[in-house]
Amino acid sequence: MTEQNEQAQQDSSEPQAEQNNNKQLIFSLAIAVVAIMWGINNPSTALRILAVMLGFGGIIMIHEFGHFIVAKLGGIKVEAFSIGMGPVILGIRKRKKGWKIRLMPKIGEEQQVEEGDNETEYQIALLPIGGFVRMLGQSDSGAADENDDPRSYSNRPIWIRICVVSAGVIFNAIGAIIIFMILFMNGIDLKPAVVGRVLPNSPAYDVGLVEGDKIVEVNGERFVDFESVLLAPALSKPGEPITFVKQLPDGTEESIEIVAEKRVGDPTNLRYTGISPAATLTIEPRIEQDPQLVEDIYELTGLYPGDQVKTFNGTAVSTPLGFGEQQAKAFQPEIQIGVSRQWPPSEDPAAPRSMITVNFPMEVAPVLDNFRDEYDLANFGSLVPRLKVKAMHEPPKVVSLFGRIKKAILRQSTSEQTDELPALQEGDILVKVGDQELPNFRQLRELATEFKNKPMPVTVLRSDEAGGEQVIEVTVFPKTDPATDRVLMGIAAVLDMDNPVVAQTISTSGQAAVSNIPVGATIVAVDGQPVDSFYEIATRIQESAKENPEQRVSIDYEINGQAGGMAVMISKHEPIHAHASIAIGIPFADLTHEFRASNPIEAMQMGLKKAWQFVWRSYVTLGRLFQRSVPVSALSGPVGIISMTYQVAGDSLDHYLYFLGLISSCLAVMNLMPLPVLDGGHIVLLIIEKITGKPVHEKILAPIMYIGLALLLGLVLVITYHDLIRILFGR
Repeated sequence: MTEQNEQAQQDSSEPQAEQNNNKQLIFSLAIAVVAIMWGINNPSTALRILAVMLGFGGIIMIHEFGHFIVAKLGGIKVEAFSIGMGPVILGIRKRKKGWKIRLMPKIGEEQQVEEGDNETEYQIALLPIGGFVRMLGQSDSGAADENDDPRSYSNRPIWIRICVVSAGVIFNAIGAIIIFMILFMNGIDLKPAVVGRVLPNSPAYDVGLVEGDKIVEVNGERFVDFESVLLAPALSKPGEPITFVKQLPDGTEESIEIVAEKRVGDPTNLRYTGISPAATLTIEPRIEQDPQLVEDIYELTGLYPGDQVKTFNGTAVSTPLGFGEQQAKAFQPEIQIGVSRQWPPSEDPAAPRSMITVNFPMEVAPVLDNFRDEYDLANFGSLVPRLKVKAMHEPPKVVSLFGRIKKAILRQSTSEQTDELPALQEGDILVKVGDQELPNFRQLRELATEFKNKPMPVTVLRSDEAGGEQVIEVTVFPKTDPATDRVLMGIAAVLDMDNPVVAQTISTSGQAAVSNIPVGATIVAVDGQPVDSFYEIATRIQESAKENPEQRVSIDYEINGQAGGMAVMISKHEPIHAHASIAIGIPFADLTHEFRASNPIEAMQMGLKKAWQFVWRSYVTLGRLFQRSVPVSALSGPVGIISMTYQVAGDSLDHYLYFLGLISSCLAVMNLMPLPVLDGGHIVLLIIEKITGKPVHEKILAPIMYIGLALLLGLVLVITYHDLIRILFGR
């Protein structure tokens, strides 16, 4: 009777298995058809996604191949080695005579392995996102499956099992070394350790670093690029000095120590020195790869990829430093830039280039970029212009590659604006916010915080179609910006340089405020010379300060159209505390240098050094994370890494491989963390088994595994949250 029941159950299970297999086949084919059709309609995006999948799959495959080959060498029976995850599409096994090939095998189908057949089936699964190795007697849950076979994983010596477990991370490290070695042998363009812009009042500024300085050593490491200059302060301990060695123009070297600090107002909460990477005066050539992007950027800026800036308002400029100096003191509504152009681009380096002049509007920010003083207010001899709305912030959205470039060019952010109708408009002049008349930028931020999630009354001057100005009463609801955790009004503000109206006077270092000029006064003359805008006020103050040794500048003003009197400005230092800038960002290319080995031995050395740098930095990052000197928000998890890989995949093949080498190095470190669900945790359990003489009991192991999994998932969720904030809000 029992045998009949078993036979009946077996007979009934066979149609069910066949049905499940048919469902799997139909589902897999449907996914494949949808993916192919979507890829045909979106070839560029599809190729990038495929590159991401193959890249990650390759890294995981290297990891699993390490387990596989060492298990084979260690005498462990490997039942399956799969390329890809999910449903098996193809299975191949070497038989005593010929080959056994399985196409779309049934789910749970048992295989008949005869004597003389190869013990391992090599499989290709549907999703190219990794792979796995299935060894006899081995379980990822930690508890080994009991088996009497001497070639079972659980029956092999502990030292062999440790070698098998650790082989994955070792192969990831070896894979990274090989990737870097190939790249350095062929040559790869990376950002060199050359100082670009140095923020005023920053640690780098304090020790005298200037644009163009070449860093040749960071904390004793001579093989450096800008990545080393950037990561050293981020991974340093609070108050720990960083040793830079810079090369002087005569070839000699000078050692300097810098203590990195957190920048005021920076949401990342990391430490910096205040150094930016060096740039060029060439418009980013890689934009050429996207015809639509070329067209859009030309419409915004009048520039083409490969354009080379040669003059600024007729003055020759040859370096970004010279360009920046000319830009900062150009207090005028519009400037001209002369560029050398070759468009369409030619492969012939001797092809002729034409000189083109492009006009750009200028603006002045309400605060100066300052490392330690977030609200370093701009002023002209203590005179502060009114604030004007430059742009309304866009609603939060996923920022595409073009969106990031366009946002940088327009210098916009993606702060939240939740009003059903925009209360403010571009060009509005802020006359009163809350109870504060003609607020400066610091007061504007303070008022936004005070009125968080509450209606805030705002009075503005708005130009009408006839050219006149109307006083408009509006209501704004300040909200928290998810990207920065700040309370903002949803606008980008600049100084109203078109009108000579004084909002306030303030005292600064070396400059006392001109106290007898009232709020809202209109400046009509500087040193007897009529002025019609703050651009003219700035220019005249500069000229008068140079002409007058005592730096006494007379200011004539009016109140409500009536003569108000004269004030005298006295300055012991530079009277202008403001920088002008081009209102539309220019996408200059970063300075790059080809890192190339002269022979295979040097390429191997460079590959080893670069892989070791990433491995060591990963360990230091984990240590700083537990010391709470590096915030969790600075890390990237699966979502962030996939997003970055997607962006890099559209860059160039060598930079894509470089990034995969970085990920492979970091994966080696992360997998060695002593959590039971990771390779490092399995090694710890094997060491305990060696010491005690028996495996950890399953009743003890199960809760340890759950706790480890919970900790890992919790960390991944927190990091993923910050990844999404960065991706969705362009942080």
